[in-house]
Amino acid sequence: MISGAMRGKGGDALARHLLKPENDSVDVIPPRGLGSADLVNQLRELVAISSGGRTDRGIYHVHCDPDLAIADNAGARARWWSLFEREFSLTAQPMCGAVHVKHSRMHEHRVYSLVRPSGAVVDLGWDFLRRERCSRIVEFEFGIPILTPSKHARSIVKALREAGREDVASWMEAAGTTEIARPVAALSPVERLVQERTGIVLDDVRRAALEAWSASVDGPGFEAALATRGLALRAGRSGPVIVDAAGEPHLVTRLLGAAARRFEGERIPAATVRGRLAELTLKEMEHGRAGRDPEAARRAGEAAPRDRGGPGAAGERDRDERVRRLGRGAVGLDGGGVGHGARRPGAALGRLRALPPARGAALRRRLTYLHAGMLGCDAAVERARHAAERLDAEIDHENRRAWALWGLTDIWGLPLT
Repeated sequence: MISGAMRGKGGDALARHLLKPENDSVDVIPPRGLGSADLVNQLRELVAISSGGRTDRGIYHVHCDPDLAIADNAGARARWWSLFEREFSLTAQPMCGAVHVKHSRMHEHRVYSLVRPSGAVVDLGWDFLRRERCSRIVEFEFGIPILTPSKHARSIVKALREAGREDVASWMEAAGTTEIARPVAALSPVERLVQERTGIVLDDVRRAALEAWSASVDGPGFEAALATRGLALRAGRSGPVIVDAAGEPHLVTRLLGAAARRFEGERIPAATVRGRLAELTLKEMEHGRAGRDPEAARRAGEAAPRDRGGPGAAGERDRDERVRRLGRGAVGLDGGGVGHGARRPGAALGRLRALPPARGAALRRRLTYLHAGMLGCDAAVERARHAAERLDAEIDHENRRAWALWGLTDIWGLPLT
């Protein structure tokens, strides 16, 4: 039995998702604690109810999909929702949802408000494991022939025994779920998106990197072995990375660890990889592609590839590329700062050092004094800060007053505001 959940802010986009016409059929289920007749307005009610809570993500979207081997789909869904709501204390929370039939498979979506009338928020800690426990109970009670594997099997068995469900725990152990290797997805959702975007199969990159690792004994040998396979070893922000043919960087410790686990069954420790590459001086990445030598760039003050600047570049720009500083003359754009080129200040510092002495002295004088207009700007910023603090205080007061008057009415039965 499959279940999934996502916590968020809700909105009309979620309603459109639940009503998508690509499903074979969509049946809106009766809501609880909501007055609107259609699903769009029911979700808007949920969002409004959740807006007064102590969270900015007060909407919980959950779906359950019974296995095709379960004959009583409706009964399995009803039992799962009963277990789920008791597990998370959602039995009294407002909710709405829909039942979908897609490719002859029926599943149900529900959307809950996580905010209680007191403003407290429902605890969703370890929600994946807790939902898995509900699914195992339903599979046991409805006699599924093949148990769904889970990497949380040992934890689920322990929790079932603590809850007094020895029958389900023994059934899971007898099926061998606590002994089999924990299932690992070949690709994470992010890796799948990257693979679709670049067109390069990640397993091919993993296999080539692992072959290069096995064919070498030191850092230079590993770098050379990667080069013969069309890969490059570069310095990334979180450590050495392997750059594939599309220019996509892969952290070398993670790539080799996943490759070894997938193809050889045992992961290469990250410390082993870092130890072999410790003596290497790697070129920096350039937008995920072949980089430059950082030491040479610092020595020569050269501009990075794609960098629009260079020594004296500010004086060589076209007029339409120049900007005017407050109270001063036009100055050129600096293409060598963070966010451009090598993402390091070395190229920009090199151009500053290369300025003629007269221009350098003028620049130092210009940076020494603040423009007089800045004093007025500082005063305006301070006034805006005080105004924002007053507004925040008023909003806090109104929120406290609204909660204090929650559910109270006047002598005519009208809500107090």
